[in-house]
Amino acid sequence: MVSDDRIHDELARAARDVIDPETGLNVMDMGLVFGIEYIPSTRTARVEMTFTTPSCPAGSVMVRGLEQRLKLVEGIDEVRVNVTFEKRWTPELITAAGRVALGWR
Repeated sequence: MVSDDRIHDELARAARDVIDPETGLNVMDMGLVFGIEYIPSTRTARVEMTFTTPSCPAGSVMVRGLEQRLKLVEGIDEVRVNVTFEKRWTPELITAAGRVALGWR
């Protein structure tokens, strides 16, 4: 049996495989994912995320990508992605690695 902590770590790693098609960065380095929660009782991964803008044309692609990729993590039966605009995305949310990948200094 895989530990809850290990599943949570695997979910975070798996989310890095999902790319924002407009920038080429993964959704984690882009700062689009605010949190990933693992609920052991239902074997569910819950993701809270946003988009760069509410009308982001790639939004549904990234949501589907997260759903599909996180379901591949051992111990996950369901993935729920909640998109919120309560906390707005800003470029400051891009990680240091993301800034380097974009050529920002």
